[in-house]
Amino acid sequence: MATAPTRAQDAGRDAERPTLWERSTPHTPLQKREYRAVWLTTLKNLDWPSRPATSPAEEERQRSELCTMLDTLQAVGINTVLLQTRLRGDVIYPSLIEPFATVFTGKEGRRPTYDPLAFAVKECHKRGMQCHAWVVALQVKDNIYVDPSQTAVVDHLCRVVDEIVRNYNVDGIHLDYIRYPEKTKGQDQWRRDNVTRCMRAVYNTVKELKPWVCVSAATLGKYRDTKRFSSYGWNAYNTVFQEAQAWTSEGIVDALFPMLYYRDKHYFPFVADWAEHANGRHFVAGLGIYQLDKAEQNWDLEAIRCQLEFMRSFEGSVRESIEPGWGFEKVQESMIYGKGASGYALFRAGFIMKDTKGIRNEIRAWNHLPALVPVIPTATTVNPSAPAMLRGSISRDKVTLRWVPSTHPGLPSSTPEQPIATHSEEPVRYILYRSVGTPVDIDNASHIWKTYQEGTSVTVTRCTRRQNTYYAVTAIDKYGRESAPAYWTDKVLKPKQTDHKLQPIKSREK
Repeated sequence: MATAPTRAQDAGRDAERPTLWERSTPHTPLQKREYRAVWLTTLKNLDWPSRPATSPAEEERQRSELCTMLDTLQAVGINTVLLQTRLRGDVIYPSLIEPFATVFTGKEGRRPTYDPLAFAVKECHKRGMQCHAWVVALQVKDNIYVDPSQTAVVDHLCRVVDEIVRNYNVDGIHLDYIRYPEKTKGQDQWRRDNVTRCMRAVYNTVKELKPWVCVSAATLGKYRDTKRFSSYGWNAYNTVFQEAQAWTSEGIVDALFPMLYYRDKHYFPFVADWAEHANGRHFVAGLGIYQLDKAEQNWDLEAIRCQLEFMRSFEGSVRESIEPGWGFEKVQESMIYGKGASGYALFRAGFIMKDTKGIRNEIRAWNHLPALVPVIPTATTVNPSAPAMLRGSISRDKVTLRWVPSTHPGLPSSTPEQPIATHSEEPVRYILYRSVGTPVDIDNASHIWKTYQEGTSVTVTRCTRRQNTYYAVTAIDKYGRESAPAYWTDKVLKPKQTDHKLQPIKSREK
């Protein structure tokens, strides 16, 4: 599998010149594991495809367009693509359950000659990125929802999800609009229970089939009023009946993606609230980069920069903290509770492609090194075995590493009632680490060199510095569990010679 994003060409990380990141002001140290996601919208041809295809040549243009988009996302360090797979009761793959979306051909009932979902998954994986199927759950037309209190509604959604997970190598199911319309009134807890029941049913459907597939949900950005800060009548709990913090407590979601498309006091305290109630699940901050657009809120780029900094590094409950000027009070050390979010998701891909207000370079600077996707919270403690017999060979300016493949934990076996589709992809992939002058530390994010490699060999540009270069390779399975490393060293410097004292020569006696 192709390399995950690096900040320059293969040898560039060892170059003498500073990077954009290094030239800028100090930032929070990177985490080894972090969601760096983007929502890629197919609805109304917003992101991809930009227009329908009516000929083979135009279908090829659609595929090329996606490849260009994924290359750009890879170049700015994105490791997860949330691809809109179910739009409004229609889908982007040949389904036995729902109609094909017209965005690809422009006509109802007509399918393209290729499978857009299969193509997208394959191209994401080639670039070392995960592909999660973004599924609009309960909205079937603009402002028209189906009712999750109805068993038939939940069963139908589960059949759609089953069809996707069974037939495609998606890395996740990402639920959107798993809620009631915002103007719904009355029977509040009954409605929350209905939405939770729907969430639980989808989670169980996925996990019974492929437990390594991440199940996530997009929620409103504010859960509910906090002790000190109001949600101003717009929150997940009361407005659309998403009892999402109970989902994390029950363990029926692997990750939450709250849509925090706000600024200042509407953002900072609610980020902290989500993180404080993640309950061992992943909290991923949804950032509205579309607000940079002049047609929207016309934010300055600094707003996104501050949001990224805060979601990665904050400490302390913001209900008790933050400097005056942001609308908060001073930090109380007793309230410190630890790390920030498990990553971020950007809405949406089109604004990265347009480079709105220079967002590409900003995101690239934040992602100047690769990152692994966080481990599925329900993964067991059994890790793959380490690759064996790591060896390197040198040819001019290239180093080729080869190893004996890792064994891996057995995946759930199929049953006659629930067969698991076979796939061509390997159950484990490989992570390459590299450091110059000092031994590799696989816990150090700066030593990650290539991510999610398929096969048992990789070729990289040899470091030109006159120092030893140290390599390590680990195996990583579909849950994100990582093996111990295998090591190899490109020895440029010869071991220092030991000084031996000259021994006096004894003269022969005559």
